[in-house]
Amino acid sequence: MSEVSTTVNKKSRKDIIKDITIAFLVILLLLTFFSNTIMNYSLPEVAIQQVQEGNISPMIRGTGTVEASDPYNVKVSQERVIKSVAVQEGAHVDKGDILYYLEDKESTELTEAETKLEEMTQTYESALFSGDIDDASITRIRSGVTLTFDDYQTKLKAASDRYDAAKAADEAAQAVIDEQSQAQSYTSAQYNYDEATPQYQDAEITYRLAQIEEQITDAQETKDHAKEKRDALKKTDKDYSKKYAKYDAEYWLADQTLDALNEEKSDLTIQQANNAKDVSQMTTQAGQVDSDYQRKAASLQDAKNKTALELERATTERTELLTEIGKEIELCNQRDDIEEQKETVEKLKAESTGGKIEAPVAGTVTSLTLKAGESTSADNEVAVIQVDGKDMVTSFSVTVDQAKGLKVGDIAEPQNAWYYTDFKATLKSITADKQNPNTKKVLTFTIESPEVQNGQSVSLQIGEKSNVYDLTIPAGAVREDQNGKFILVVKSKSSPLGNRYIASRVDVEVLASDDTTAAISGSLEGDEYVITTTTALVNSGDQVRLANNNE
Repeated sequence: MSEVSTTVNKKSRKDIIKDITIAFLVILLLLTFFSNTIMNYSLPEVAIQQVQEGNISPMIRGTGTVEASDPYNVKVSQERVIKSVAVQEGAHVDKGDILYYLEDKESTELTEAETKLEEMTQTYESALFSGDIDDASITRIRSGVTLTFDDYQTKLKAASDRYDAAKAADEAAQAVIDEQSQAQSYTSAQYNYDEATPQYQDAEITYRLAQIEEQITDAQETKDHAKEKRDALKKTDKDYSKKYAKYDAEYWLADQTLDALNEEKSDLTIQQANNAKDVSQMTTQAGQVDSDYQRKAASLQDAKNKTALELERATTERTELLTEIGKEIELCNQRDDIEEQKETVEKLKAESTGGKIEAPVAGTVTSLTLKAGESTSADNEVAVIQVDGKDMVTSFSVTVDQAKGLKVGDIAEPQNAWYYTDFKATLKSITADKQNPNTKKVLTFTIESPEVQNGQSVSLQIGEKSNVYDLTIPAGAVREDQNGKFILVVKSKSSPLGNRYIASRVDVEVLASDDTTAAISGSLEGDEYVITTTTALVNSGDQVRLANNNE
């Protein structure tokens, strides 16, 4: 019984394969059914618009701030407190109309100017009577006379000529003294040499005389010895002739030597006596020459003292003159500065009289910078007036291509024309944009409108009238790469699972455009759908999903 039950519950291998096949077919059917939806959600979503006939209005639009082309900035030179404001911004004033009333109080600038004038006067008077310049110069300066540089140069030249002459004379006197001193030194050296020469010779003679005395003694001894030998031979030796001749020759030679030595001794003794006499004479002569040099040196030094004194006086005179000229120039400048400061004080006093600020020109008050209780400043304007007859201008940047169709004199319109009752804008100039000179131009317009004030923002539009074109698309749909401008159109392909949409490139030429629309030409029939926006990057040939399309 149990064996039969086991056989019934167990599936056969054939049944298992059948079940797997059925499950696979069900899954395949489901994937096929939902594949279109799954694929669509993975594709870039694009918005499309059909190419159609339309109008192009190539208007150039821009917004700029209105400025006065040549505004008059009203300023005052003194710090004054505003009592009240007499006009309002936008009001027209004539020249002389009151802009502000001022409090009746002396200005800070006037007080400071008066204090400065007093200080300058004290400094000038102290320097004038400091003793640095003579009485004639003081009188001349006080009378308002100012010497020219030519006058100063003439005075300085005289002092400089005296200085140069004194310096040359002093240097010449010193040169003579130096020459005298050198000559004296040379002569003294020569006398010293001449005096030393006999003394040197006397020493040599004395030494030679001592030698001669020794030689005389030796010669005398030889002579005496030879005589004794010769006399002895005569008494004892009958045949003495040979030996006698020997001693006789010796005797004769010694005798001759003694005569020569005595003669040399006599000559040297005489020369030594003469040398002593010459030295005495040279010493006396040297003393006389030295005395002459001393007298001459004293005379030369006296002359040098005189030239040195003149040089000192000339130097002092020139130095004092230079100091006096510099001081006089400084005092004249101080005197002139004081006169200018007096004029400043008088001008400030005149401006302080009358507590009001008047309009210096006729025109429209575009700005009032102060209110009651505030103070004026010499550095800042108190009001700005658009002078009658002067232009109001505004400007904005456009592309180079946009500017090509414009010319000076073109008329622009306000974008919000309903806001104005009297308005005219004329293109005044077309210039390069300094920040982007290669790609941008600046359009400057003259504004004529009583309803426009300085600093107000104005939006203008200018350009050609609208034209009808066969093929127009949103301006943002035009793309561009290195090959030129193009658009992407959507082409539909049928498949068993539904339509497939493919992006396809079409090269185009832009004929005209405005802010929103572009007119194009290219290989188009006129009923294509162009891609305007995408959720991801799309290239030609890519499959895309249409926005608001459930296929």
